[in-house]
Amino acid sequence: MQCHDVDRLSPGDPQQIAADFRARFGEVFGRSADGVWFAPGRANINGEHIDFHSGRCLPMALAHGTYAAAAPRSDGLLRVRTLDAALDDGVHTIRLDEVAPVDSPEPAGRAAGAHSMDAAPSWTRYVAGTIWALAQLGEESPGFALDPGFGVDLLIVSTLPIGGGLSSSAALECATALAVIALGTPLGAQHSGSELDAALTDALRAEVAAACMRAEVEVVGAGTGGLDQTVSLRGLAGDVLSLDCRDFSVDWLPVGRLLDDYVFLAVDTRQAHWLGDGQFDDRRADSEAAAQVLGVEQLRYALPEQATAADARRVRERFDERVGAAAMVAGRPADAVRRRLRHALSEMVRSDELAEIFAETVPDPEVGPEDAATLIGQLMLSGHASMRDSAQVSFPAADAIVDAAVRHGAPGGRLIGGGFGGSVLLLSRRDDVTALEAAVDRACAGAGHRRPRFVEITPSAGARTVPLPAVAAHRPH
Repeated sequence: MQCHDVDRLSPGDPQQIAADFRARFGEVFGRSADGVWFAPGRANINGEHIDFHSGRCLPMALAHGTYAAAAPRSDGLLRVRTLDAALDDGVHTIRLDEVAPVDSPEPAGRAAGAHSMDAAPSWTRYVAGTIWALAQLGEESPGFALDPGFGVDLLIVSTLPIGGGLSSSAALECATALAVIALGTPLGAQHSGSELDAALTDALRAEVAAACMRAEVEVVGAGTGGLDQTVSLRGLAGDVLSLDCRDFSVDWLPVGRLLDDYVFLAVDTRQAHWLGDGQFDDRRADSEAAAQVLGVEQLRYALPEQATAADARRVRERFDERVGAAAMVAGRPADAVRRRLRHALSEMVRSDELAEIFAETVPDPEVGPEDAATLIGQLMLSGHASMRDSAQVSFPAADAIVDAAVRHGAPGGRLIGGGFGGSVLLLSRRDDVTALEAAVDRACAGAGHRRPRFVEITPSAGARTVPLPAVAAHRPH
């Protein structure tokens, strides 16, 4: 059989990336980095558009992610550059006392005239917003209190496809957070190098995840719900997280037996998505209107504790009784609100079913990986149909990839992330991956879509320090 070359995105070797990256830091900033920190992206098996409604999500942290090399300053300035070719236009300087939520008309300390945040590109808001949110956290948790006048030189590089739906934005936030905690807080001063990773207990990581979520919601202005930041900071190698977004409690579910014979494969469509363009917020507003009709703050509370498809159907019927033939609901189109409700409820039921499969079926020696893969694949396909028809966030390339994968034997596949671009997650037999990649690549080319990139998913650990050889300490500027 003729070989078909496809584009695969490797996570690279962290030690080599960090060593090369630190050398580049010296070229950019004229001094040595004090360290390098890494935060992973994520792939979500199920649970899209429901984290902000307190649903359950099933994400995995990736081997791919974002690296941040940094050195502290004492003048309150953030100097930041990304090496991503599509975004890199040099170093941007931002006064940290000018960073504030998007709805704050006149932040304290803001100087008259042009403001540094206004001149910087939009991606820098994720970085500056994270530092702002950590400063707010430090007011409540002394271990995270930022040093007076704290500033930082920060260089960013990612092995994630930017805009690929694998949470490059949350990885950027979490890598920034670790660098800032290490260089500018009492907790970082007490625990040097990799000791900080252990000192950041799961409870503390949950606090940092909440701060990163606050940065994205308040400073960036994207209505995300905390899933991405949680898995980036709290992921464990070899595990899927069962994340209950009612209280952000996590159960870690091993998937080793399944992944002996099967592999999760992310397919980057190369159609980038952007959550700050309003479409994601429109979907959230529709679902919040449904919650208002049902008299609950978040849609998870419209369902019983152990929810079934029948429970979801009864909630939809109650919604229809209350709305009747109205064309608008709480200022939103009634048909759109009804669709978002259908997606959210069915997605919540799927998440609970998948969590049970991972917790009970996958580890059961009497149930083979093939049986578990069939069940998981069916739920993934149901999730994709819901993203396409009810959430209405899919797009032709994603649909073509799922269809091609199923035709060529994949048990399941679905769009992941916020939609309107991004990546598809496939479940494949490990022995079939090469043939499946070639089939999907050909299908995209035949339909006139861009050739995709393939990312093998390895459930990995959360954000951490990348060890480097000892170097002499440098004073902050």
